[in-house]
Order: sequence, then structure tokens, then C-alpha cells
Amino acid sequence: MEVEAKYTAADAATLARLAKATELAGYDVDAGERRRDRDTFLDTADRRFLAAGYYLRRRETGGGVRLTLKQLVIGDAGVLRREELEARVAADVPPAEWPEGELRERVQSIAQGAPLEPFLFLEQERLARRVFDGAREVAELSLDDVTIAAGGRARRWFEAELELRGEGDDDDLERLAAALRAEPGLTPESRAKFTRALEMVEAGGDGSLLPPAERSVHEAHAGGADVRAARRAAALLALDEGLTQTEAGTRAGLSSRRVRYWLARYRVEGLGIYRAPDALGASEVSAESLVAEVVEAPAEAAAETDDKKKRPGILPADTMVEAAVKTLRFHLARMLEHEAGTRLGEDSEELHVMRVSTRRMRMALRVFDEYLDRQTMRPVLKGLRRTGRTLGAVRDLDVFQYKTQHYLDTLPPERAGDLDGLLAACRAERERQREHLVDYLDGGRYRDFVERFAELLDGPLDHLSGRPPVDPRPQRVSQVLPGVLYKDMAVVWAFEGQIDGLETPLPRFHALRKGCKGLRYTLEFFEDVLGPGARPLIKKVKGLQDHLGDLQDAVVTSGVLRDYLTWGTWRHGGHDLPGPVEVIVAPGAARYLAARQEEMERLVLTFPDVWPTIAGSGFSRELATVIAEI
Repeated sequence: MEVEAKYTAADAATLARLAKATELAGYDVDAGERRRDRDTFLDTADRRFLAAGYYLRRRETGGGVRLTLKQLVIGDAGVLRREELEARVAADVPPAEWPEGELRERVQSIAQGAPLEPFLFLEQERLARRVFDGAREVAELSLDDVTIAAGGRARRWFEAELELRGEGDDDDLERLAAALRAEPGLTPESRAKFTRALEMVEAGGDGSLLPPAERSVHEAHAGGADVRAARRAAALLALDEGLTQTEAGTRAGLSSRRVRYWLARYRVEGLGIYRAPDALGASEVSAESLVAEVVEAPAEAAAETDDKKKRPGILPADTMVEAAVKTLRFHLARMLEHEAGTRLGEDSEELHVMRVSTRRMRMALRVFDEYLDRQTMRPVLKGLRRTGRTLGAVRDLDVFQYKTQHYLDTLPPERAGDLDGLLAACRAERERQREHLVDYLDGGRYRDFVERFAELLDGPLDHLSGRPPVDPRPQRVSQVLPGVLYKDMAVVWAFEGQIDGLETPLPRFHALRKGCKGLRYTLEFFEDVLGPGARPLIKKVKGLQDHLGDLQDAVVTSGVLRDYLTWGTWRHGGHDLPGPVEVIVAPGAARYLAARQEEMERLVLTFPDVWPTIAGSGFSRELATVIAEI
């Protein structure tokens, strides 16, 4: 019999506070042990376990697989008492091969020979802390950061669980549970995690979005005095009725992009999207206000074209510091707007846009460097680099998989499995890097970085400005921009005569690519100032940049393939693996390596065809014409 008291925690800060407590209701609490649990819930195709009032959980452990059968019950004031049967198996095997015992008998009795299949998935970061009364162990206090995925959707929440252990009894449970009920941010929870996941699936089964038990909460927010919360609730209620995101936005007074943002946040945070600002971390308040400023535009700006909204809106009369704030604010909002989708991991484009936003902000810091205080901006630059690297580790693997699949699509059907081993290694590495990414986004370093960055952009401009120079210098965009553009152009033109066919070192192509990226980003930052003539220039620079990007992708892929053919696994620089001790037989990977090397050769040899689009006199004249119009 399992006896536990369950509580929903308002936020991660509530769990963090409980993680530091050394005593609870006079009981001692140890430091605890952290672990990550990955659970799969199994049932038959016709859901015989649900019909019998049970659920079956599979959990991977260091010693194999632990199987647990639990009774479906609703708790009384957050206290659940239910039957629980467990067994361990060395690996996944049919129930008939499980260890003899009550669990096997019960599962076979319910399944009646029908195969088991997964239908719900759960992950949680758990801090398990033992509770003592002197030398007597009485309970385990678990602090859980939970993510449940089902039907292509995910939701995240926080829980605290107190389970009787050892010599613990009902008196201990009553005292400890009363202390937890008195803790700020904890609410008794009568449902098991499985039940909450199941409600999410059933809510989506008929096309609806909101679980019936939550609907009254959304309706209350829709009619409340908090305008922001009311808009979010109105949008979600409209989506629940079957309206499109555009229609939901019209009803709620939000853009369709803003509706997508809050839908993604709701799928992760549930009702947490309605938390009042004083219940949020400062970074979350700043993030929301920044996103809202750009995406949730005031009514008078509603007539702007979609193309216009894709730019920071810099004016010729702006000072360079003002232009810097507009640019950084715009791209920080864009980064934060795609954070929820990146966490969900359902659409790789979300991560791509978030990563590009960090790159653009780094480039903006370079463009505006002379007008910003370097000491003040140094932590921002470090945070952007760290965030960009973490996002890039996943994005690069996405690109690798996409291009590899594109190659496989060109092969005859009998060779469709040529790269199964390589792609399996890539997927394993991506999963590892994605876990690291989510941990980073959940961690304090990222939150501190966002908070400090937002505070800087919301503060006085003179806090961002560097020391005034001894001699006067131009401050307005219209005065400074011509020099900035010609400086960026000079970086690209410096490669004239430095690239000569297959003899050219590959890093030189990559350096030129970075120079093109710098010129393109500057043109895009100031597109409102430069006018319509900037768009053809951006297109030409992007064409050369894409050519060089394809070359760099081929270079990186060739390196990965050489490593795979040598070690038979994924490998990164700085490894400490021993030299190969056995022959790796992977003819499909060898053929793919040959194809990518041929592509490298083709791109190098055709470079002279695209170089004149930027290095020729036509681009120079067009750039000069655009600058003259400032």
C-alpha cells in the first residue's frame, strides 16, 4: 500500500525554497539525492488497465527496468492511499517472462494476452529527501519538476510529494502534511501525475484544448480586471471552440503570432501563464514585457505590414545608442518569443529562430560597440555566446539530419538504410545535447542573463553609453551609418584575390562567410533607414552567404563522417577516445562521404560565378546609391 500526500507547487522558486529547508514540522530532512526519471505508461490497445482502474508504469533504472502497477484513486485533501505492486526485470520482455509474483499475475489477468503498448510519457527532475524523527526514518519528501508528453503535446509543472517510508505512520503523515499545507505556494493535489497526463490527452481527444476541470478558471480570467490575462484566456477559449489562431487573435485583441506564443506557453505551463507579475521571477516579467512591446503592438500600429514588423524600426534621427536599444530589444523579444517552442521541441524552426536571434544580437553589439559601454555589455555578450553555443549544439545536429535525409531521398529504395547507424548515432547525440539545452534554459545562469539584459534595456540610456570621447563625434544614425556599411563592405572586399580554387584553405571560405553575415545583418538592422533599395542588396549578400554556408556544411559533415568511419560513433573535438581497435565497416557512410566531398569540390569551383555579385562594380554602385538616400 502506497500512502502519500501530494501538492502542486506554484513555481520553481517554491521547490527551491523547500530544497534548502533542513527541518519540517520538527523532523530532520537530509540533503537528498537528485535524479532524472523517464517513465512510460503502458496499456493494451483497448485500454484494459484503465477500465480496470489501474495504470502500469515502466521506469528505466541503473539495474534494468522497474515495472509498477498502481490503482487509480482520487486523493482526500491531497492524501492518496492506493495499492501498488512492483517488480524489476533485466530488460524489456513480455509479461510471461517477468519474475513470478503478484504483479505478473495481476497484469496477465488484466491484459488477457493482449500486447502492451506505450501511450503516455513522463520525465521529471526529482530531488528525493529522506525525513527522520531522530534515528527513525518516517518519509521521503520528493520535489519534482515534471514534463508530460502525450499526443504530440507537452506540459510542465512542479510538485511536492510526501510518501511514508520506513517506520512512518499516519501520525507522522498528518504532522508533516499539515506543515506542507501551510507552506506558501503549495496547494493540495488529489490527482496522480498519470491522471493529469490522461486528462490532457482526453481534453484533446475531441478536438478541444482545455480540460473541463480548468475551463472555469480560464473563463474567470477572461472576465477579470487583468487585461493581459484576459487576452490570453480569451484566445485559449477561442481556440478551444475550434477557431483558428488568426480568428482567436481577432477575438482576443492579439496578433496570430502572439496567440501561437501563449498556446505554446500554456502547453508547457498550464494555468501558470496567469501568474501575477509579483509571483514571477523578474526575468519573466521583463521577458513578457519585451515580447509584448514588439509583438502585442498598440492599435495605432496595427496597420503596419508584416514585413515592417520584422525590423527594429530605427529612424535616421535616432542616436546610435537609441538604435542599439531598439535593435537589441527587438531581437531579445524574438528570442524569448521562441523559447517556449524550443523547450517543447516539436518544431525545429523554433530553435532555429531563437539561435539566429542570439547571433543577431551579438552582431548588433559589434555594430554599436563604439557607442556602448563595453564593461556594462560584457556580461550580455558572454550570456549571448553561452546561449548561442547551447542552442547551436542542437541546431547543427538538426541540419545534419535534414541534409543527410535529403541525400537518402536521392538513393534507390534498396539503399534507404545506408546510413541507419550514422543517423542513430546522430539522434543519440542530439538527445544528449537537447537535455543539456533544456537544463540550461531551466537554470539560473540563463535566467540571470535574461533578467540583467532586460533591466539594462529598460533602464536609462546613459547607463549603456560609453564615456564621451575627448573630441566630438557623430551620434545620429544618418551620420554614422555610411561609415559602418563601408567598413563592413571592406571586410568582404578584403578577400578579393585571396581565394583561388581548390588550393584555397577551407577556413578562408568560412571567414568570408562570416564577413558576409556581418554585412547582411547590418543592412537588415537599418533597412528602415536605407529604404527599399536595401532589399536587393540583402538578397545578393544572402546568395553568396548561402553558397558559402553549403560549403561549410559539407566540410563539417565530411569531418563527422571521417570520425564515424574511424570510431563507429559520434565524436567531437577534444575527445579522449583511444585509437581505433577494430575495423569499422560502413560502406554507406563511405559513399556519403564521397558525395559530400564532391559537393565541396563543386562549390569551391563554382565560387567565381557568385563572387562578382558582391565584388563587382554593380553592387558598389547600388550600395552608394542607397547610402546617398539616407
